[in-house]
Amino acid sequence: MQEAQRTPKRSYTVATKQEVLGLVEAGLVDYKVSELLGIPRRTIRTWIDQKWDILAYDGNKKKIVPGGRPETFPDPDGLGLFMNEMCEQERALTTTHIVNWIKRHQADWLRSYVARKKPGAGYQSLLSLLQRFCHRHGFSRQRPGKTKQSQAVLVEVRDKFAEEFHREYRGFGPEAIYNVDETGFHYDMPPKYIWSARGGDAKISTGEKHSLRMTAVLTVRANGDKLPILFVIRGAPGGRIASRLKFVNYLV
Repeated sequence: MQEAQRTPKRSYTVATKQEVLGLVEAGLVDYKVSELLGIPRRTIRTWIDQKWDILAYDGNKKKIVPGGRPETFPDPDGLGLFMNEMCEQERALTTTHIVNWIKRHQADWLRSYVARKKPGAGYQSLLSLLQRFCHRHGFSRQRPGKTKQSQAVLVEVRDKFAEEFHREYRGFGPEAIYNVDETGFHYDMPPKYIWSARGGDAKISTGEKHSLRMTAVLTVRANGDKLPILFVIRGAPGGRIASRLKFVNYLV
């Protein structure tokens, strides 16, 4: 039985990608942009993740493939699509999955690549090639995590909130909309090891067993302007923001 033919992946110019990002920045949610331009939502979400690289590109924007050293792998778009689909389905993507995909779709290239290497070094060379490929296409090694909701549900909630937000506050300009996030962190962490007299007691007082906590408030306007970081120490809900505080100097 013949294997089903894969649908060719569409390619887009840098100018098209920047146009899509401009529409997203203007307030359109990704599914609205998808309906308007006929571009898949997952493709648009990938461009949003790569926003800063796309906007910073200063080469020929009419080219689909930018200049530079060509890819060693014969089908980088197909492999990249497979990797993105695995991540969108929240499946664990490992190097083994990538190698198996290459065995199914690029078996001739794989045999030729391994044959050109020194005996016993082909597999290790392939792993190094795939690691560079992953880094080049925006992937990094991470510890797997678990969520209570699937990514599809979270994206749906996000899109619904974005649509309601822009409908209710459409009268405000980007310079008047703020996105605020609080991140707590600990400082003055107690040391893991200390110097103590040999044969003596290494106990310390209770006050030195605990770290101190501070909250960093990160704020950015919808037009991209970043505000100075606000540090909150011993904050209380509805409390006043004190100024001219004296901070202790810490050794780094």
